[in-house]
Amino acid sequence: MEERSRPQIVMPSFLTESHFLPNSIAAEQLAAERLAQEQSPARPAVTWRELLAVLLLVVLGDLTLYWGHGYGGYALLLATAPLAVLLGAARHQRPWQVLAATLMIWGAALRLAWCGNWLAFALGGVLLIGLSTSLAGKGMYFRDVLRWLASFIPSLFRGLADYEATFRRRVSLRWGLPTQAILWAYLLPPICAVIFLGLFIQANPDISLWVQQRLLSFQELWSHVWSIIGSPYRMGFWLICGCVAIVLMRPHLWTLYEILQTEPLEDLKTDRSSRTDLYPAYRNTILVLIVLFAMYLVFEFVTMWTRTFPPGFHYSGYAHEGAAWLTVALALATIMLSIIFNASMMTDPRMPALRNLAMIWAAENILLALAVYNRLFIYVGFNGMTRMRVVGILGVTSVLAGVVLVMIKISRGHSFGWLLKNQIFVVAVAAYLYAVLPVDGWVMTYNVRQVLAGNLPPSVQIAHHPTTTEGWLALLPLQQAENQVIREGVVEMLTNHERRLNNAPPIDWTARQLADERFLLEVALPENDSLRKPIKPGAEDRFRSFSFQWY
Repeated sequence: MEERSRPQIVMPSFLTESHFLPNSIAAEQLAAERLAQEQSPARPAVTWRELLAVLLLVVLGDLTLYWGHGYGGYALLLATAPLAVLLGAARHQRPWQVLAATLMIWGAALRLAWCGNWLAFALGGVLLIGLSTSLAGKGMYFRDVLRWLASFIPSLFRGLADYEATFRRRVSLRWGLPTQAILWAYLLPPICAVIFLGLFIQANPDISLWVQQRLLSFQELWSHVWSIIGSPYRMGFWLICGCVAIVLMRPHLWTLYEILQTEPLEDLKTDRSSRTDLYPAYRNTILVLIVLFAMYLVFEFVTMWTRTFPPGFHYSGYAHEGAAWLTVALALATIMLSIIFNASMMTDPRMPALRNLAMIWAAENILLALAVYNRLFIYVGFNGMTRMRVVGILGVTSVLAGVVLVMIKISRGHSFGWLLKNQIFVVAVAAYLYAVLPVDGWVMTYNVRQVLAGNLPPSVQIAHHPTTTEGWLALLPLQQAENQVIREGVVEMLTNHERRLNNAPPIDWTARQLADERFLLEVALPENDSLRKPIKPGAEDRFRSFSFQWY
């Protein structure tokens, strides 16, 4: 059978072109690129109309979605967006289909302007995608809309490649300035270092406060800029609108199978003559991050692992929010390793040296994951266990598994599809464990044992966090607690839950819960038991107020 051709996802040229190579290799690569361009269909050039249309769609999204409050703004968006897409679209094909899609979008806009509903707005968005696929020469059926959505990321990379190539051509960057490889070799390391340093600073409230105080001199300028922007989320929204606009202008519809299909790395490994011009940037970046991570790990060990904390230690800031920021750093490091060791890097003859550096950095990430576990257990030791702390432990474990998977991918040459598949499997297993394991029972059992042992702060999790019947079962031993406020509060809580179960209307056998039946059996006490003696009303409220000191 004839071998099926595979589509090539085109990355921006600053990620693909090798200016910083010996002349012979650069000439061979340039010849290969020209041959590929001759064999591939012509791609429309980026025009000023398209740039204006992208800007217009970003402004429309900001006015009608980010700052919008109702269907009138959505109507303006659907009324104007087709005109912007028609103005800037890279191709204009299937005019009758385009006309039909535009009229249908305007019909949805009229409905939103008159008396709107969410269905009309959603269909207008789907029709806008249909307009994009029609302009590209495809259909506007549901299948084409799904292909547009599935091809969003590859189409975005392809569009960015076109934009970047046009920019270089317009300002003569190809020959007039230093090559992108040299620029990235010196720019990428400090950029990544600043990002990770910012995450480490956020993970330590005292250092974060010190940095904020040192930056007060820029407060006036920052306040002026901030008054214009309003929020970093708004900038993120602009970025999303711009990406959607680019894909609307120049979609490239692949099937999901074609997107995930990759060339076997075994074939790529046979050719070790392909040199990646971003190798210096990747090498310098990993070296800088190895040093940064090593310095931070020493700081983390000195400040957090001894567990001798001064009075007033900010447990929530360090052990809760700090653990979250360090988890973000772990996830970002995993993503960076995946990006660096792409298919082109795996064919570079210098890859083994870069792989050794990456393994050192990955080992530091494993140590950082252990630091995150330590911070989480510091918080657990301070005031007990909760559901969300279980979620945090499972989440960190999933990120740690991602680091290990990236190390396996690098050492064995697996594809990005292999990494994505296995990472999704790890997250699914974590979600499954959280769903089927008796989390509430374990959480409350831990807190009860701590309280019975004389460590009272975990009582705050009992008083202020909801639980299921399996959690109520774990609270039964607290009826013998020495602290009167805790004992009486728990007794009233158990009595109230027993009353709720007994007063519930009769249920069908299909709604039986074994935990409820066991609770009713075990909570029942003889009438002459001391625990049945009347207690002052409001015992549960007193328990909540008493335990709130450890919140």
